[in-house]
Amino acid sequence: MSITRPRVYIDENLPHQIAGSLARAFRSAIFSSHKDEKLTGVLDLPLFEQLQDREFDAIITRDIAQSITTTERDGLRAAGLHWVGVREPKSAAGLAFHGAILSSVAATIPTLLAGFASTPRAYFVECEHLKWQQPIRVEPL
Repeated sequence: MSITRPRVYIDENLPHQIAGSLARAFRSAIFSSHKDEKLTGVLDLPLFEQLQDREFDAIITRDIAQSITTTERDGLRAAGLHWVGVREPKSAAGLAFHGAILSSVAATIPTLLAGFASTPRAYFVECEHLKWQQPIRVEPL
């Protein structure tokens, strides 16, 4: 974990603008997007290494395969990254799609920030409207 404020990376498969929205809402962490970091188009394993070199603590992404594929899971663990996977909302489009993602991620941030002292974990975020019975599932990476 970074020495000062935790650093959270927003993957390129999410709207880069949510980094700014999250930064305004959660001032105890630093949020940066693929555009901010100039990491667009970087494959997953080299991306994890870059994030480790840049002292990031977590990645937020829609790439659920990163939590399933053994090499990618190992890469996340080796880089010391917590992983937040956002399931794509099936019943939303346009602004509702972006709103569903932003609100789901924002609801997850307090849980994520509280878990930074632990070893890397995977956070599975449900993003579907009105499915908040169990919006976040957490497990070791």
